[in-house]
Amino acid sequence: MMTLSNLDLRELDHDPKHGLIMKGWNFSQAEVADALVKGKILNPAVELFSNVCPWNCDFCFTESSFSTKKRKLRNELPLERRKELLRDLAQLGTKSINIVGAGEPTIDPDFFELLEYATSLGITPIVYTEGSLRLSDVGFCKRLYEVGATVVLKVNSLWNESYQNQILVSGESTRKTPRYNYFKARQTAIENMFSVGFNQDAPTRMAFDTIICRENFDEIEPLHRYARDHNIFILLVNYLPSGRSASGHTNSISRAEQFSMFARLAKIDRDEYGITQRGIFPYAGSQPCLIRGTGLFVKINGDVLACPGETRPVGSITSSSLAEVWDRLRDVRASFDGGCPPRERFWAALKARHDASYQHDEIRDDMDAR
Repeated sequence: MMTLSNLDLRELDHDPKHGLIMKGWNFSQAEVADALVKGKILNPAVELFSNVCPWNCDFCFTESSFSTKKRKLRNELPLERRKELLRDLAQLGTKSINIVGAGEPTIDPDFFELLEYATSLGITPIVYTEGSLRLSDVGFCKRLYEVGATVVLKVNSLWNESYQNQILVSGESTRKTPRYNYFKARQTAIENMFSVGFNQDAPTRMAFDTIICRENFDEIEPLHRYARDHNIFILLVNYLPSGRSASGHTNSISRAEQFSMFARLAKIDRDEYGITQRGIFPYAGSQPCLIRGTGLFVKINGDVLACPGETRPVGSITSSSLAEVWDRLRDVRASFDGGCPPRERFWAALKARHDASYQHDEIRDDMDAR
């Protein structure tokens, strides 16, 4: 029985302010309900571009857990097959796509060709990017704005330069990249996006993607205010149990800590911005994740999963049509309620490891006492 307990999108029927929602996710309650009833792929996630990326983040959910560097894969879908995928998505009702890689999208040689093709099909591209490599060029930003894209920037920290730079080399010393300061280049990208007008639209076309963890926990409240003050949508999440973080992550916070933070952010919204929201999981804003109900996740090799948090494909568009694979996800859609089962599994595994460690310490202390 389908329930929509976490879906309350009525506010989004009006022009949002303070970055309440971003273009491409600005679906009304009626649009989501219609997609669920009719089986439309409204808002999927797609690895539309090559796996190549110069960075080496240890939590990359699009990368194999055993890899040491993000390289081009031998079985990446060719350009024409990716265009065919976009056509198939449009026919199945897609209005926007979350372009989550596989690598860094903006450095793919076919980047603008595929974005322009998507918009010609009536699909809003939502580009998830590290930002510094291409968006530090204002001309690139202008072209990206003109093509109609929404841009989601990696922002693990907006103020801690050392921490932010170390993330891109898996926490190792940034002396390995002495000639390039990601933090400063990304700041230039943010300023360019402001100047071009990404955060002037309603709904906004600018967003931050931030994983809440031990290192940046105290920064989340001021970062939330910064986003509200600059009309930026902000995705505040925890790690996904897939890719390099499939077995957990050492600096992750607990479920209770994250939901307590969500409650504080909801209070900030009520008291300071006049926004009533429930701190909806997993994004801490007024928009829940819709991918498991109205989308799916297509990898660069053609594998299809229920969402980016899953690890087992349900099929492949190299051997079946997209419509056939989509039909295999009926049960996932039927149980969709706006929640995030993969992240719940992540926290359950985190708690289990903590409990096991605690019990081990208790046994060791008892043995020492004897």
